[in-house]
Amino acid sequence: MKRHLTLFLLQLTASLLVLLNLHGCTEPAVNDVQLVSAPILVRAEAPPPIRQPSTQASNLFTWRNVNIQGMGYVTGLVINPTSPHDVYVRTDVGGAYRFDRNHQTWLPLMDMFDTNFSKGGIGVESVAVDGLKPNRVYAVVNRHNTTFQDGDKQKYKYSGEVLISDDRGMTWEVTGLGKHDVYVGPNQAYRSDTGERLAVDPNKSGLIYFASRRDGLWKKDGNQDWTHVTGLPEVNSLPEYLKDGKDNVDIPGFTFVVFDKGSLRGGITQTIYVGVHGSGVWQSTNGGNSWQNIHGADNPLRAAIASDGTLYVAFGTWGSNGKNTSGSIRKYSNGKWTAITPDGEGRVYSAITVQPNQPKTVMAVADRFVYMSTSGGQKWDKQTMYMGAYDANHPQDKINPTAPGYYQSYASSGAASIVFDPSNPKKVWWTNGWGVASSDDVTTKAPYKWLMNNLEELDLNMVRVPPVPKTQGGADLLSATQDKIGFRHVSRYEVPKKSISPENLTINPAFKWANPDWKVYPIPFPHVAGATGMDYSYNHPNHAAFVGFHQWQGFWGIHGVTTDNGKTWKAFKSVPTEELWKSDKSGKEKAYAIGGQIAMSPTNPKNMVWAPTWGTWTHYTNDGGKTWQLSHNLDYNPPPEPFDEKNNDHLHYQALPKSWSNSISPWLSSYILAADRKDPQGKTFYYFNVDGFYYSNDGGANWHKSQTTNFPGWIIRPTIVSNPTQQGDVWISFARNPEDVNGNPLYRSTDGGKFFRKITSVQTCEFITFGKGKSNLLPYIYIFGRVDNATKDAVYKSEDMGKSWIRISDPDILHFPGMTYIEGDMRRSNLVYVALTGRGIIVGESGQLATDDERM
Repeated sequence: MKRHLTLFLLQLTASLLVLLNLHGCTEPAVNDVQLVSAPILVRAEAPPPIRQPSTQASNLFTWRNVNIQGMGYVTGLVINPTSPHDVYVRTDVGGAYRFDRNHQTWLPLMDMFDTNFSKGGIGVESVAVDGLKPNRVYAVVNRHNTTFQDGDKQKYKYSGEVLISDDRGMTWEVTGLGKHDVYVGPNQAYRSDTGERLAVDPNKSGLIYFASRRDGLWKKDGNQDWTHVTGLPEVNSLPEYLKDGKDNVDIPGFTFVVFDKGSLRGGITQTIYVGVHGSGVWQSTNGGNSWQNIHGADNPLRAAIASDGTLYVAFGTWGSNGKNTSGSIRKYSNGKWTAITPDGEGRVYSAITVQPNQPKTVMAVADRFVYMSTSGGQKWDKQTMYMGAYDANHPQDKINPTAPGYYQSYASSGAASIVFDPSNPKKVWWTNGWGVASSDDVTTKAPYKWLMNNLEELDLNMVRVPPVPKTQGGADLLSATQDKIGFRHVSRYEVPKKSISPENLTINPAFKWANPDWKVYPIPFPHVAGATGMDYSYNHPNHAAFVGFHQWQGFWGIHGVTTDNGKTWKAFKSVPTEELWKSDKSGKEKAYAIGGQIAMSPTNPKNMVWAPTWGTWTHYTNDGGKTWQLSHNLDYNPPPEPFDEKNNDHLHYQALPKSWSNSISPWLSSYILAADRKDPQGKTFYYFNVDGFYYSNDGGANWHKSQTTNFPGWIIRPTIVSNPTQQGDVWISFARNPEDVNGNPLYRSTDGGKFFRKITSVQTCEFITFGKGKSNLLPYIYIFGRVDNATKDAVYKSEDMGKSWIRISDPDILHFPGMTYIEGDMRRSNLVYVALTGRGIIVGESGQLATDDERM
């Protein structure tokens, strides 16, 4: 389970906050600026299959990404020095990609791995290419390598593995590192500042080294097993190996491996450099047999070697615990270090690159700045990156014409890597937390151009498809995401022009110091934030609402409601609040609803139920969020004995209990709340806690408990789905926890939740949704799971309410790693959306594009 509240965000957004306040937050008059619309970027096309479809191809849907083109950290980029000079990128949760130079599009390389392959989205710690074998590429991932028995459950054990592909990422095999239990942290701190940790000897194929965070340096030569390299510092001796007495998973540890190709002797490279954060740069001059610390500085992050053997190193440490951020750039030649820091040592220099045939032409990055030297670092030119579209919060910032309209000014910040292209000495590639860009001629300082077609790493929580007819202006879909709150997608093929930004959203009073001039957050919403739940009114589908949280300003709750199908959003007039006892029971404090799930009545959009993740207990409103009341459990247990009047749980024994899975973290969306789509009164709601299923028939005020109690226990992502064509027909799926090997049954109730039964035609079900069927009374059902003793999860469609199933996806090609939600379209048959952790939204469809009449 991801989530993007990482050290990077805490560190970077603190500096962004200063920039935001310096630039001001007043929206300018239209006459003062030139408004620039978002360009319609390349329309999304189904990526070419990386393997031929397996059997039953006639039933398979066409699957492609919804066109968003942004967000999610692209933490590293490597280019094969040998033609055709393939470009690969790694991401923190979205797998690896290869760039198709001919079609100017990215090809995802890890969609064939299962949804629990890497505990959710697939983070890649490092990527390496082999210059002697241009089709070969390596990637380091955290994956399930073994299984073990834990009580009555079989579970996965995860550890680092180095994957190898000899067909440019079309297929992958393991190299065997997994059995050594090496820790990798592709979504941890310093993920965008270090590397490459994995490297291949440029003079000998098959000789590879991996510099790990917490387990030192590892080596593999050909068919031999991985071995731990000795003669280097023990990782447990490094600063901050432990934090608060526990393993510190954010430690950078061993950060890079680079080879001096010109030091060939005996068939292998003799001079090797390894970065050890907290110790310095270590060197071997005898092919890795022995090592010495040549230091440089004690915080090396990334390195590059020039054709004349000069070593360039970027150093840096992010400030924390009272320590200031620091960094430098130095070069090492003829046994001597020279400081060549371009812009002071108060910043982290996260990447460095050298032109392949010009040993004195070097470039580096730090946050939103790019530095270039043609004198080996004696003199530097500095370029400020402007990678955003027009941002009303920063009207003076230059506009990048290739940026989608929702790219804000801070799309220029947080640079991760920069690499010279060996096929063109003037071309440079650059990555950051929004994606990949390039310059075709760095000597001109022209703006870099985004290259984002089919690179979809946005982290999705939920997709909703309100059935507003296309002829009446209905959007294809709405999305609830991390980092950008969400989007209204007018067309699934075109990039949205703006993200969701609710009006009049009150700032967190605890962060008044950070936003001294604000009473409400400006538009566009200026920071990273996530929508954790979203719902719409089925009979009034222009009405919808979302809830979520600010990702770094104190987990402050964010929220909004729309009456125009997501074109505009306004914050609720109020949020649920309660006076609750502090954890130390020293007194009471006001608690606010944060994140969680929201459900909206199908007949009365002003009637909503909000089950927060943190803060208050579940509340309901009948006036559109002006006021909120506590929801009660009519089947409550007797008061606890002994009763503690300062225990918030005891005081709420008559309230609808907090849902265990929904209360774990705002980073985890657990779909434990839903409205009955077909209730003519619009007052029926459904809810799930680990102790059972609940239903309300009075708009969320009072709840009864289901008679069925034998549901799977301690599942973090249950999903309640109501049949929009039949009152009281409610289904619930239980996605496997990331560590669980085996799936769970699918359950159905036809009496409004009083009793449930298992669907025997389904072996296991991770997620379920409804979509338009052949008639208005018989919808299609889509599930992600297994039927007919299948051994891999796939998307199936039922045209007869679950009696039989048709497989519509091929798990050998697309296995939906990190799935979080699935949603059908009730306007058009054979159209379904899948939300993923770090792979955006994938849409599956069959047949010709719908006409307007079909979308009614």
